[in-house]
Amino acid sequence: MIRRLPSMQVLQAFAATARTGSMTRAADALCVTHGAISRHIRALESQLGCTLFLRAGRQLELTAAGRELADDLDRALRAVELSLAGAAERRARERQSLHVNVSPELAAAWLVPRLPQLREALPGLDLSIAASTEDPDFARSDLDVSLRYGPAPFTGYQCLKLLDDDIIAVCSPAFAQRHAGMTAADAAHLARLRHARFRWSQWGAAAGVVLDEPEDGIVFDCRALLIEAAASGMGLALTRALLAREAIAAGRLVQPLAASFPASHNCYIVWRGDNPKQGLIRRFAQWVREAAVRG
Repeated sequence: MIRRLPSMQVLQAFAATARTGSMTRAADALCVTHGAISRHIRALESQLGCTLFLRAGRQLELTAAGRELADDLDRALRAVELSLAGAAERRARERQSLHVNVSPELAAAWLVPRLPQLREALPGLDLSIAASTEDPDFARSDLDVSLRYGPAPFTGYQCLKLLDDDIIAVCSPAFAQRHAGMTAADAAHLARLRHARFRWSQWGAAAGVVLDEPEDGIVFDCRALLIEAAASGMGLALTRALLAREAIAAGRLVQPLAASFPASHNCYIVWRGDNPKQGLIRRFAQWVREAAVRG
């Protein structure tokens, strides 16, 4: 077995000469001199210890050893060409792919319903979505972008705020109809769903009434479940306006009372500044932001 393989230039010179039957034509095909082709062939024959070509008039003919090498080399070069093309294609796909981490409630209530519009706006984008409540770990994963709630800034990362969100009170249309004409003060006597982060006392202050937290009832720590409970008619619920938009537009929820208060944490798109997909990430982030502002 040969310990030191011939250079690619030597192998290309041999392959071109075998294909054309002429060092002159091989030199023209490879844009090198006749002398360079001749030196490469001599070096290869010396390394292999056999003659690869015989001269037949002005034409070169392969010996048996030369024919065997030419056939093997042709298959090998085709395999290399296919491998390189495959690698380039995979790299091109990677440049058009994004791995996105998003909180489950934001994914279910807002992002997923807008994926058809996203695909129209960014054709060719391959999107991989992972729903998680954990903080994103950009260093130990192939994660490109994260949509997270939190206070700004996210130190060490690029971030773009979607919008200034509000906390609103919602309920099902049937619940609103049963309590037609309800006022903010009436909320104290109505079924109110509880969330671990949102306080009815804050909403009451925004509405100009005093509201204590409900002493009984179910406490939700997932906003998506809270929205579903409200849509099923279980009572009034406090939720982010952004997360309620889809259900309100579909008629599954209504906002019976106008009072609201600013969310303490807003939604941000977060990514690493050294990610090589900066252009694609920024186009994705800008589209998400514009979609959030549009509603």
